[in-house]
Amino acid sequence: MTFKVTLIYTGIGICGFTSNNSDDRERYHIGHGIASVGASAKAAGYDVNMIDLRSLSGWDEFISLIKADPADVYGISISQADCKSGAELISKIKNTIPKSKIIVGGVHPSVFPFQYSDKDVTVVVGEGEIVFVNLLKMIESNVQLPKAISGLKPNLDEIPWADRNLFNYEKELKCLFSQEQTGATVTMLAGRGCTYKCTYCQPAENKVFGFPYRLRSPENVISELRYLYDKYSFKNIIFWDDTFTINRNWIMKFCDLYEAQNFGATISACSRADIICNNESMVERLASIGVNWFVVGLETGSQRLLDFIKKGTTVEQNKEAVRISRKYGIKTHATIMYGLPTETKEESLATYNMVNEANPEYTMVFWFLPIPGTEIYQYCVDNDLILDGVTDRTIARTAIHIPTLKNIDYDYIYYSLMIPRMHF
Repeated sequence: MTFKVTLIYTGIGICGFTSNNSDDRERYHIGHGIASVGASAKAAGYDVNMIDLRSLSGWDEFISLIKADPADVYGISISQADCKSGAELISKIKNTIPKSKIIVGGVHPSVFPFQYSDKDVTVVVGEGEIVFVNLLKMIESNVQLPKAISGLKPNLDEIPWADRNLFNYEKELKCLFSQEQTGATVTMLAGRGCTYKCTYCQPAENKVFGFPYRLRSPENVISELRYLYDKYSFKNIIFWDDTFTINRNWIMKFCDLYEAQNFGATISACSRADIICNNESMVERLASIGVNWFVVGLETGSQRLLDFIKKGTTVEQNKEAVRISRKYGIKTHATIMYGLPTETKEESLATYNMVNEANPEYTMVFWFLPIPGTEIYQYCVDNDLILDGVTDRTIARTAIHIPTLKNIDYDYIYYSLMIPRMHF
């Protein structure tokens, strides 16, 4: 049996269709998860293409596309931000191509598989590379698909690299991390999962990747970078891992291998204040190979709130991490959250003062939004803290300042703390 597989990257929960204004990085960065699943399906011999909803003008164009080129199987990636558009997408596929099979995966289906029980779909809970191919084989053999199936953890060195060309990859190459950069940029993932317990992410994130935290080998990452460099001559690399610097031994070996390749590219990566403070020699080594930006979640200048969200860092480490990074020429892209549950005006001011004292090169401010499936969301529900209508809102990673919780003085935060720092 030969059949066509169309993958769909939803993505519009944040940036919308092309008719809406959006940040280019939100519109053009690829989804590594679905690109990895697509690569595995192609390696197994299946005919795979992809539709990126972010590139379309709206639902009418999507319906026209699938009418003109219908698939037998649709594989859909749905994030927390895309849960509403994902549900609409499923409905439109079923109404347009009723005989098609639909397989959904990603963060939202993994955390809330029961929300898809009334839909004629199969839910993959967790990682999809192995299971998606197994489901395609079941379809080939006319075997009834389950309503839900647990993903299997692949050996990260043994699966194909993400198929970037499922997306309009020329667009991502133009997505610079910072304005002073030039040339092509590629994005990478070195591992999966997170060992930390921050309540604004967990346990939702571990519903997808579970334990333990896993890394590709440094050799595997370098091999992919070599391939990408030979193809695109990139000048910048962005590692989107939640905490790229989590394993010192891995980092030091990676640095040696990377340096030998003479890529000459800048590197931007996520780290943590405590890791930076406890591993200054590692920071120095990373700077020596071209790392020039760390993304660090400073979150808040209140130690009580840092402990409350189980961040595992201190206010002093937040300030010291910026200092250490700057010492070696690494800029800090700091993220902070105003309006955490139970936050007082004094604690909001403490965050403002911390940022002023640390003076990171760039600060992105978020107004806290509780994400369903996380520990802190349940706390907000149990204590009746969420404003009416907030649960109907999509999740935005961008700094859109919309009040979320009761008992937070948002006017004070905005007019007294944010406006004075114009680079917010």
